[in-house]
Amino acid sequence: MTRTLCCGLFALCLFVIAGATPSGGRLAAAERTPEAEDGLQPLLTTSELVVGSNRFAFGLLKAHTLLDGADVTVRVYTLQGAEAHVVAEYQALYHPLRPVQQAHADHPHAEGTAPGHDDAFAVQGLYVAQVHFAQAGTWGIALRAWEGSGPVHTVHFAVVVRDTPATPALGTTAPRSRNLIASDVTHLRAIDTSPEPDARLHQVRIAEAIDQGRPQLIVFATPQFCTSRMCGSVVDLVRTLVPAYAPRVAFTYQEFWQDFAMQQVFPTVDEWHLETEPWIFVVDGQGIIRAKFEGLVTVQELENALQQLGP
Repeated sequence: MTRTLCCGLFALCLFVIAGATPSGGRLAAAERTPEAEDGLQPLLTTSELVVGSNRFAFGLLKAHTLLDGADVTVRVYTLQGAEAHVVAEYQALYHPLRPVQQAHADHPHAEGTAPGHDDAFAVQGLYVAQVHFAQAGTWGIALRAWEGSGPVHTVHFAVVVRDTPATPALGTTAPRSRNLIASDVTHLRAIDTSPEPDARLHQVRIAEAIDQGRPQLIVFATPQFCTSRMCGSVVDLVRTLVPAYAPRVAFTYQEFWQDFAMQQVFPTVDEWHLETEPWIFVVDGQGIIRAKFEGLVTVQELENALQQLGP
């Protein structure tokens, strides 16, 4: 059944401003949107949406506290003049994040302040739905959340859908980047802004792994300059997979900023056409991109993608 509601409920600018924009115009993959009509706020971790099926990932704030483990649905609307028509509804599953041991609980953000991971913004998990869009353009989204027999809370906003992705598409050949590795630098911190740089993630050039026929997990991130409340410790999550999957899978961490003050990214970032961070790509032994994740991701999602590569 088609339902309609006033198109004014959708704040058309919300998705555009969902990331915090540094002076160079690059975006962090998620950030708070303005408060909704009943106090529910989405923390979007997906900014690149295209025609077809999409991983739509987000967190939720209620009364300025992260809402974990709620029942959530995603309604998709076409926007036609002054009306919005429901065309689909999807269940968003809650995925807990696996605890990660960190040397430093608080990594500094771009403004030099710590995010305070033990407060209301300590992310415990995220909601993920597979959402389909039939064509490019502006679409309406309604997130509906409830806990048990409690009331349903709703937030409306709009998203922009592209015909094709700006980043390398699934099923295409990965760029044959010759990223800097540990042997190229005097100090690992030149290519790794983690609190404790990990040499295991800087041993293989992407192009060389393709030549060797090795599957790869490539993470683009910038732990020191994380500007989003949901960028999370993505590099730390990747580290937890190394013992189980290396050396069969090559793990590569590509730092985003070569010079943050000058807003200069590493050449590999431009080769992959990344405008947000973090990103993770899973590449098979033939150099074909088999999975990609923007923003915060769970260990379960990454393991599922790696297991699809075969033994």
